[in-house]
Amino acid sequence: MKRYAFALPLLYILGLAYWRYTYILNPNLSGEPFLFEIRRIGDNFSAHSHVNIKSIIIFWILFFLGNIAFFSTLFSSFDKVKTIGFFYLLLTSLSIIFFGVDALWIKSQSIFSLASILKNFLLSPMFTAIAYIMVEYFHWFGKPS
Repeated sequence: MKRYAFALPLLYILGLAYWRYTYILNPNLSGEPFLFEIRRIGDNFSAHSHVNIKSIIIFWILFFLGNIAFFSTLFSSFDKVKTIGFFYLLLTSLSIIFFGVDALWIKSQSIFSLASILKNFLLSPMFTAIAYIMVEYFHWFGKPS
């Protein structure tokens, strides 16, 4: 049974991604949503969109926990799990910095897009897949499991 324990966190991550994509789940723990207006690339009819920042933060925490659980079930080396957590936090920091630079200093569609790409990458199963490939196949993580 322990051999297939990775399936539960993986299903959890895929379920979160589906709920986030379809907006079925909009976690808001305090009642009124805290809305933040951001620019949106794309069609001319949607020049602005409202994003529930609390929802994004809650999804970020849920994805972080899901990834830690997933890698904990796959790899016996806690150093590998810590490294994945570090990369998650590093990419999160970069995304926040880019959003801050765009909002407070340099208004640039390129910077905003890069921040959005990083955020969406972290809140998707793609991060899990790429992190797994890094851990399993790159020599600086140690021997493959």
